[in-house]
Amino acid sequence: MPKTTENELFFSDVERVQGVDDTFFNCQEHLTHEEPSDLNDEAASQANDSPVESSSDKQDTAVPTTRINVVGPCHPTLISSDIRKENILPYSRRPRALLTSPKVPFSYKQALKSENADQWIEAIKKELGTMKDLHVWEVVPITTDTKLIGTTWVFKTKCNDCNEVLEHKAQLCAQGFSQTPGIDFSKTFAPTGRLNSLRTLISFAASKDLKFKQLDIKSAFLNAPLEEEVFLTVPHGLDLDKEKVCLRLKKAIYGLRQAPRAWYNRLSTLLETVGFKAAISDPCVFHRKLEPPMRLFIHVDNIAVFGKNLTTFKHEIQQGFKTKLLGQANLLLGIKIHQDANSISLSQEHHVEALLDLHGMSDCRPVVTPLGPNEHLDSPTQSEVDEFNELKVNYRSLLGSLSYISTATRPDISYSVSALSQLLEQPGIKQWKAFLHVLRYLRGTTNVCIIYQKNKEEDAIAYSDADWGNCRVTRRSVSGHLILLNQGLVIWKTKKQPTVSLSSAKAEYKALCNLASEILWSQQFCIELNIAHGLCPMKVHEDNQGCIDTANSNCNANTRRMKHIGIQLHFIREVIKNSKILLIYTPKSKMLADFLTKSVCKPVIQRAMHGLNLLILGEKGDVKI
Repeated sequence: MPKTTENELFFSDVERVQGVDDTFFNCQEHLTHEEPSDLNDEAASQANDSPVESSSDKQDTAVPTTRINVVGPCHPTLISSDIRKENILPYSRRPRALLTSPKVPFSYKQALKSENADQWIEAIKKELGTMKDLHVWEVVPITTDTKLIGTTWVFKTKCNDCNEVLEHKAQLCAQGFSQTPGIDFSKTFAPTGRLNSLRTLISFAASKDLKFKQLDIKSAFLNAPLEEEVFLTVPHGLDLDKEKVCLRLKKAIYGLRQAPRAWYNRLSTLLETVGFKAAISDPCVFHRKLEPPMRLFIHVDNIAVFGKNLTTFKHEIQQGFKTKLLGQANLLLGIKIHQDANSISLSQEHHVEALLDLHGMSDCRPVVTPLGPNEHLDSPTQSEVDEFNELKVNYRSLLGSLSYISTATRPDISYSVSALSQLLEQPGIKQWKAFLHVLRYLRGTTNVCIIYQKNKEEDAIAYSDADWGNCRVTRRSVSGHLILLNQGLVIWKTKKQPTVSLSSAKAEYKALCNLASEILWSQQFCIELNIAHGLCPMKVHEDNQGCIDTANSNCNANTRRMKHIGIQLHFIREVIKNSKILLIYTPKSKMLADFLTKSVCKPVIQRAMHGLNLLILGEKGDVKI
């Protein structure tokens, strides 16, 4: 038996257990054995401090289960009992710890009592100083008809990629939930650009070798003047008599319902004075045709800048706001961006890793498809619902985490997320198992990204598909479409059709109508920003010959069978007549949008990923297939 010391406890027969890091317990308290039982969280967390040497010669051996109880100061006791599988953490503790955000106080009082009270107080002083410099408010006496809106302090830490705290931040926010529409505010608007717009701009930047940089505006909302009269209670940190005086806001602050709109008006006014114009197709995208031409993508106070010479714009924007040029864009809206001389890639590997780790599936066995081939998620039985409810899982929240990943960078899970979202109100155990199946697929495809490469030839291609009667409960079909610009995927969508189709041709026609609307928007967007030419007509690949014949027909021979979708019928024909789209027959074996409408097998989804430039980016930026 190995000799134990007062501070070390070694494993005798088992030095490594599959799924658990090599650890030893730093212990100065007596450990006793009980009957087999699950380890509590406190005991499990003590096994996480330091590594021990592992023996590669020894094989994993099962020993009896034990429970560790702390009784009092004494020498530790050797563990020689079995470890139950359910007590083994299926993920690495270190990544889990790194993904856990540092604790931040939830209130002003908690901040003063926290171990980092000095840093939080300094952050509060800095925020109040900024508000004073920008003349955000003026102190006025409280009258009988003054409606006061409460305030609260919001604290957060700025960390690096290793979760090390770089800065403590404090933000004074208004309690906007107490505002009355029509009295305290009139209109609301949040300047958040479309992801389709962002991907289109990135595709163009990669094709033309433009600079893609990021700009952050400090205390953005505090620069926006208010149109309405708003009065705040005196916040903590200001030495004023709260019973006699209040703060009349002259500028917007975070939390006000009208604050984002006020900020957008202030920003757009400044941009217009230096020659920029907002796009009609997306008001959060600005462009300037003067040399050097430039495009901006706005998401609240984050600005993505596309152009060749950005020095002039930097000086122009600094005339109105305090800005911080973050340099080459590498993280925007939760999307990791990798840029090199020949391409730009988008991925959300960090989000996927965090999601897997949250559910203890970092070490799970991967699968090759998002759902099982031809799997249908029908309405659950009551027993399946009851079985799922026993898990006490927030299904809606979990689907939300997957939804953003699917809409931002991972079209390969779009159909899976759409199918899982059909039963948000009453999911069953089958839906839960399907959700875990998607996570297992993400485990094997964590570092998949969208690649936008340099391409001298400007082209645009679209694919449209539908799965007729996909839903076995309502027999409604599922539409799917995608658009590639300069061989880079910029737009995709999966959607359950709102009505039942009587034939596959009608289901395909409805899907084609949805795609045509998206194409018209894309063409208008590109023309406004002068970022692509030769997009009309856009080649649309369709695998249903009946749908193509109906769309290209100039006679009314099919009107009797298609009269219930007459508006869509004439819309498609008008788009074709105006040379906006050109329908091309494509056999099912070459239809790249097939995976957006149904659960498919491995060869189908791999073929689509190769054709759409959904590839794996190596550590040095090299593309692996």
